[in-house]
Amino acid sequence: MTVTELLGLPRTRGRRPLVAAQAVDALGTGLFLPFAVVYFHAAKGLPLTAVGGALSAAALLALPAGPLAGPLVDRLGARRVVVIANLLRVLTFAGYVVAGSLWQLVVLAALTFWGEGLFWPASSALVAQVADDGQRARWYAMDRALRNVGIGAGGLAGGVLVAWGGVGGYTAIVLANAATFLVAAGLVASWRGSAATPAPSAREPAARAGYRAVLADRAFRRVLVTVFVFALCDLAFTVLLSAYVIDTLGLPSWQPGLLFALNTVLVVAGQTVVASRLEGRGQPRVLQVAAAVWALSFLLFAVVPAAVPGAAIAVLTVATAVFTAAELLQAPTSSALTVALAPPHLRGRYFGLEELLWGAARVIAPVTFTALLAGSALLPWLVLAGCCGLAFAVLAGLKPAAARVAEAKEPAGA
Repeated sequence: MTVTELLGLPRTRGRRPLVAAQAVDALGTGLFLPFAVVYFHAAKGLPLTAVGGALSAAALLALPAGPLAGPLVDRLGARRVVVIANLLRVLTFAGYVVAGSLWQLVVLAALTFWGEGLFWPASSALVAQVADDGQRARWYAMDRALRNVGIGAGGLAGGVLVAWGGVGGYTAIVLANAATFLVAAGLVASWRGSAATPAPSAREPAARAGYRAVLADRAFRRVLVTVFVFALCDLAFTVLLSAYVIDTLGLPSWQPGLLFALNTVLVVAGQTVVASRLEGRGQPRVLQVAAAVWALSFLLFAVVPAAVPGAAIAVLTVATAVFTAAELLQAPTSSALTVALAPPHLRGRYFGLEELLWGAARVIAPVTFTALLAGSALLPWLVLAGCCGLAFAVLAGLKPAAARVAEAKEPAGA
């Protein structure tokens, strides 16, 4: 077995500029992400509460980006939309350097979120086009592993810049992030593989029906329910964990950082390996297992014994490992399932609706989770476990992609 097979990596020959673009993009995101709120407070002098409100307003303004990305991807091609999205973010991050008022922050952040809303459906569709048959889950897994490496490395580099340069360090982070988006756009634009969007034929009226054709897909409507549930599950770790560990359980402030580090290391080490081992297995069944594992992790978070710090840290560590196992199962499988359902000429729209639900989850999760946590330490975890039960039930009626293809090929009346 080669090292590539052992690590579960996809075949990348002829597509290395795309891999390099993924890595560069992830590094830039990692530079800025940990300091997104602090930058506008420390470097621009805006109150933290105002920054939080401005970013929430910007996220709301950007909700239509995902659905808009779908038709753009299907008409222009995924590669071009990825380039456009990266160039838009180059402009907005460069604008952050000269912006100083709250309204400018709202406008620039909204445009940044629009760039992200365009990027994710286009990037997912591009992977679907360039990946070898049977290796799409590996490509999605590699992308996720690269993003975790980039966020970790970028976060460390950003911390050094801030410690060294103060306010100037924050400005350097923003400019470096803009530069990484520019480099990523150049790498994607320079690639000349067979990633053209298939043109709809006269026998494909669904190509003209647009989102009506997508929403007519009953199987995908079920998948959209799970997309929203799994988005909430994924966001729970970043939104809930620190407040739960420090404020509710009264544990040391270093504990959440350790748990985040554990999550990152496990994703980097295991994502491609797990994805490769799942090849050939029914995607709905794998996602059901992911929902069950996620539910177990939330129940473990709910029963952390706060009165015994040593035991609390041990349970939190186990719960984080179980949570990460669910992520490893779900992330590449969900994307591969969407590709299996989507006709090539409508992939952009399928991924566009997924991005819309992710955007809605990003808006809803902070206010919902914090309100639940204020009501009871158990409540958010129990609600999340219940949502996982809903996803498990919705997936029960979905057939594996191979069975759906076989049925579609059967002659009428067979």
